[in-house]
Amino acid sequence: MWNWLVSHHRHVIVIFALLIAFQVAYSDIFSKGPLVYPSKLIFDASSYVMEVANNGINNIKNLWLDYISLINVKKENTKLKEQVALLRLRLGLLESTRTEYNALLNLLNLPLPEEDISYTTAKVIGRDPDLMFRSIIVSKGGIDGIKDGDGVISPSGVVGKVIKTGSHASEVLLLTGNESYVEGIDSKTMIRGIINGIEDEHLRFMYILSDAPVNKGDLIITGGEDGTFPEGINIGTVVSVKRNEAGSMFKDIIVKPSIDINNLNYVMIITGRTHKK
Repeated sequence: MWNWLVSHHRHVIVIFALLIAFQVAYSDIFSKGPLVYPSKLIFDASSYVMEVANNGINNIKNLWLDYISLINVKKENTKLKEQVALLRLRLGLLESTRTEYNALLNLLNLPLPEEDISYTTAKVIGRDPDLMFRSIIVSKGGIDGIKDGDGVISPSGVVGKVIKTGSHASEVLLLTGNESYVEGIDSKTMIRGIINGIEDEHLRFMYILSDAPVNKGDLIITGGEDGTFPEGINIGTVVSVKRNEAGSMFKDIIVKPSIDINNLNYVMIITGRTHKK
């Protein structure tokens, strides 16, 4: 019944509007004599049906308004989620910028062991995934005064050497590369040797005699005599000292590098020495 009234509400309204008009037009006639009772019945019935129809229309209107409100709420929620995602993205970019800014400040404030060293700061823009021949690409090249063989350092210590130079970029062989060789000395005993990169991002302190007092925990630094790095730049810390096979003259010494290759964003390229007057 309800569904029928809803689907035919316009016809119902028209019919009862006509009944009301008829009632009003002939109210004087129906209000007198034997037609008074039928007139009242028609009026009451029409009023009831019109009330029901009107309530149904209002219910349908309210349902429609609620539906529209839900759609608007859904749109607002979607928009808020998009805004939250955008804010998170911006926050991540700001955090990345802050990290790079702090790294750059550390480079600019890095005190070098020798005051007559000149250098230029460069950003790491590429990495070689090769596990045997480790290298990075930096954002400075020949036009900036960079040349093959220049030493590369960071606030943590030695990074490596420039092995290829372009106009605006250079390739740096990392200290951990197996083709990398750097002079190093034990900062405690001043024993000298050669640092060579090995697998799993560690270093080997080579040509150290079997009776040399090099121990676990010793800090290895640059010696300064190879002309690439000034003396005193951190290379790494000794993590293992073993004797080689019987008859060998040298110890097997493993060093953990001071630099963290995976978090290397900026470097300093040593371009030469300034001449004091």
